[in-house]
Amino acid sequence: MANRVDGKITRIYPHADGCYIRMDYSGEKPKDGYFYLSKTHGNYNSLYSLAVVAAVNKYTLSIRTSHEIVSAEHGQVVYMVVDWQV
Repeated sequence: MANRVDGKITRIYPHADGCYIRMDYSGEKPKDGYFYLSKTHGNYNSLYSLAVVAAVNKYTLSIRTSHEIVSAEHGQVVYMVVDWQV
C-alpha cells in the first residue's frame, strides 16, 4: 500500500470544513475516490490554491497522505507538490 499518488485532478469539491479532491491515477483509491484537505491544516490556503492551479492547467499533482490509502477512508492530505517542466 502507498501513502503517495501522482495524477491529474478531476474534481475539487469545496465543503464547509475543507475540500475533497478526486484524481485520475492508477492504484488504490480512497473512500468515494476523494482525498480530504482539512481547513485546520496549517497550510490550507496555499495547498487549496495549488490544487486549483494544477486542475486548471492540467498539471500532475502529487499528494501525500497521513496514512496508507485505503478504500475505507478518505485520504487525509499532508502535503501536495507540482513539478513544472523546464
